[in-house]
Amino acid sequence: MLIKYYLDILTALIPKAVWFLQLYISRYKELLIFIAAFVVLYIFFMHWLNVRFLNRLRQPAALISLAVELAAIAAFTLMFREVGTERQYELEFFWSYKAWIFGKNVELGMEILNNILLFFPLGFVITDALKRCPFWAALLISGCVSGMVEFSQYYFRLGLFEFDDIFNNVLGALIGWCVFHILQRVRGKLN
Repeated sequence: MLIKYYLDILTALIPKAVWFLQLYISRYKELLIFIAAFVVLYIFFMHWLNVRFLNRLRQPAALISLAVELAAIAAFTLMFREVGTERQYELEFFWSYKAWIFGKNVELGMEILNNILLFFPLGFVITDALKRCPFWAALLISGCVSGMVEFSQYYFRLGLFEFDDIFNNVLGALIGWCVFHILQRVRGKLN
């Protein structure tokens, strides 16, 4: 009986999730193309074409990749925004999740996904760029970068300062960090 209940919920959620992802992909192709190209090219150049003589170029290339990612974060979050008349903030944790899930606000769901995906490459390249980056350092660095973005949006009246964005950005960076380390282990086992 309990299994049937969960299967019914899953059956109801799958079409909604597919619809949401199709809508997201149709609206944010550029962001998805940037992230996919960035990660695929990074993996290709930094790991599978890493011949011995290219090893010296690895950290400088990683630092350049990090600079590109930080520029992309600035472009997607600060540029091309209209300056508001007043500074706005939302200090309630997970308010956007509540509005998305319970209020059925699809736009907020897309913003949540954007914030997670935008910081994925940061977590992905940070270990190579800094030679070593433990989990806590990735957490701290991504939190600081996200905090600076949110503060800039607040100070320059370019958007809404919210803790949810910081949470989502850090989550995206930590997912990127984890994927990087999983791929490192797989690569190590293949060699």
